[in-house]
Amino acid sequence: MAGRYFEGVAHAALYAKFRPIPPPSLVNRITSYLKEKYKGPLENAVDVGCGSGQSTGILSNHFKNVVGFDISEAQVAEAVKQEKSPNVTYKVSGAESLLCEKESLQLVSAGQACHWFDIPKFFAEADRVLVPGGVIALYGYHLPKPIWEGKSEKLNQLILDLYSGILQGYVKQESMEAYLGNYTDPRYKPPFEYYESERDDSLYLDRKATVADLKGYISSWSGFQNYRADKGDEAALNVLNTFESKFMDELGVDTPSSETELTLRITYYLLMGRKPLA
Repeated sequence: MAGRYFEGVAHAALYAKFRPIPPPSLVNRITSYLKEKYKGPLENAVDVGCGSGQSTGILSNHFKNVVGFDISEAQVAEAVKQEKSPNVTYKVSGAESLLCEKESLQLVSAGQACHWFDIPKFFAEADRVLVPGGVIALYGYHLPKPIWEGKSEKLNQLILDLYSGILQGYVKQESMEAYLGNYTDPRYKPPFEYYESERDDSLYLDRKATVADLKGYISSWSGFQNYRADKGDEAALNVLNTFESKFMDELGVDTPSSETELTLRITYYLLMGRKPLA
């Protein structure tokens, strides 16, 4: 059964505000792989587990029609509110039963999402809706790595200590398979007997963010939200404030966290599978 941990309105708003938009290089890598063997027009693509739409709108310049699917009505509502591309629409749907005709799509993508799906059922559904030569693309990203001269490793360790230590027991196995396992488990590879597949770990995005932004991003983690639901708002806020204090102490600056800017490197991993040509 697919996991459902991001359905609240407030959580959807956090996603929209703090989750990263994948870099153009990732989308270009996917479409280049698709065009290697599929020679028809790029008509239709879907983004499954689209959340608040960061991984959906980026497809709009490459396909005539793009649809984002998510099981959460709140996430879909947030995505609709944020979307500006006229060829992108959103629908409420689970990953295991897509509202698409048989062999109607050139691309099925899922960004930082498929670890919550029923993978075998999702793969079967992707097989149903993809045209021959169509591609399934699954990708995610590592925990963000702060870049600050002489301090990067210690700052990175603070994030890891929070994720794997303080929130231990609240971070679900599925989340760890994304952030720490990076979809290396064989179950994430499209079925070998049917699909040609490829993996790329070379893609990354450097984005400017304040320490306050980083704290906001952490608040969007499912593990943090699970902690908050169990321990309460005050305890959860204390976790965030303690992390922020340690982070600022390590930086050794006097500016407020909302004005202290650094670079966050988001490193992506991408798995692609191609449905055989007829």
